[in-house]
Amino acid sequence: MMETLDTRGLSALRAIAEAGSVAAAATTLGWSQPTVNHHLRNLERTLGSTLLERSPRGSHPTVVGNLVVSRAIEILGLCDRLGDEVALWREAQAVPVRIGAVPTVGARVIPKLHNQLQRRPRWRAHDEMAAANPAPAETTTAALDVTMDEHAKLVARLEAGDLDLALLVSTDIDRTWIPSTLTARHLYSEQLFLCVPKSVGPIALDTHGMPDLTSLVSQTWAFSIDPGDAIDEVVRSFCVAAGFEPRVGMRMDDYAAIIRMIAAGLAVAVIPDSSVPEDPTVEIIPMPMDACRRDVLLVSRARTAESSRKVSRHDPIVAAHNAAIAEVVADVGIVTAQWR
Repeated sequence: MMETLDTRGLSALRAIAEAGSVAAAATTLGWSQPTVNHHLRNLERTLGSTLLERSPRGSHPTVVGNLVVSRAIEILGLCDRLGDEVALWREAQAVPVRIGAVPTVGARVIPKLHNQLQRRPRWRAHDEMAAANPAPAETTTAALDVTMDEHAKLVARLEAGDLDLALLVSTDIDRTWIPSTLTARHLYSEQLFLCVPKSVGPIALDTHGMPDLTSLVSQTWAFSIDPGDAIDEVVRSFCVAAGFEPRVGMRMDDYAAIIRMIAAGLAVAVIPDSSVPEDPTVEIIPMPMDACRRDVLLVSRARTAESSRKVSRHDPIVAAHNAAIAEVVADVGIVTAQWR
């Protein structure tokens, strides 16, 4: 049987891999160099492998060492998370739920979600065990651990298990971008608006209310930093259908900054309803909902056989976490109902 791993050895190896030398790792960790070497030797002895190559130019993990580094990052990350979760539980009896969001949706939904969670009565973490255990059950509530990021990165973190839920957007009715490992629930849809400088002049509409984009062939478009942005894909498809490729002159995700660029005559853009400006220098033209819209989705990991087995074993940690996620999902539905 292998000797129990000491996480100090994992910390030493990770720091060396990141810093490039034992000396730099010692500085990062606040340890002495002999201490770093001691814990590294213990880790190598426990695993029975050489994990570090040393040279005058520095120290770098071996092939096996790189494998251990990747696992060390996961293990030490879980240790940090465990400490944070226990501290949160001790201080507030709250179970953290990790939720991601694209910034425009997160800014609109997360504050209301937080307020809704504060108003929700606390639930009993072990209701399913109450009949078997007459002792009073502890009460808990959910606490939000929020990440704002690009769409693609949030999807990857959901698949990796780094997030429990994510507020994402799509203009693809079939939602073909959603991997089979994830499930999506439609929350609401936003109308999209073409925003152009007043100086561009009036934009003609066809019989379906679609703006004539050919009048914008010479204009510079503002697109998202995210290369797979849902609205950008719709804009590109409409422009191509009109016979031209949109000329992208700037990329940013700050709609307030985009509006300033439009007002200055530097760009045109398609913007969701939640970010439409009140600026007299910007012409705002609604796009027909039946032609395009932005769907806001609540995405989570699909239930697997393994997760179902864990629930069936009545693991109290899993039960509390699942109950906290269910609480957040319910409150997301409540706070987004006003936009349906």
